[in-house]
Amino acid sequence: MKNKRIRPTKEQWHELNGLLDEVVKIGHENEIDCDCKVCMKLMNFSKKQGLRERGIHIKNSEWFVARNKEKEIRHKKDSVKIAVLASQGLTSKQIAKKINRSPSYIYEVIDEYDIEVKKIKKGRPRKTK
Repeated sequence: MKNKRIRPTKEQWHELNGLLDEVVKIGHENEIDCDCKVCMKLMNFSKKQGLRERGIHIKNSEWFVARNKEKEIRHKKDSVKIAVLASQGLTSKQIAKKINRSPSYIYEVIDEYDIEVKKIKKGRPRKTK
């Protein structure tokens, strides 16, 4: 049975925000597994408050590996769909609407799998002499 999480008090939220500000100040906002003193303080505090359930080091955990595998599988399935729709002459925005994904995700998969997609020409057509 999963324990019910108790919401932190206002003071605890302020302390958490202060710790987050310190982490941002030193520039470690994109670090997942950082062992510096400030990041460890933030991770331990958030774990103690029940905000972080997966432990301190995530990169080598089963959860992280499973998440990456799911992402790869999803990208492979979507790349097939994108390639089929691109071969029909659709643009990336039309493909995004068709498979219900964001355009930025479509561009990411296109770059990852080198898929050729039709581009809309903007501006007036050039006159040939």
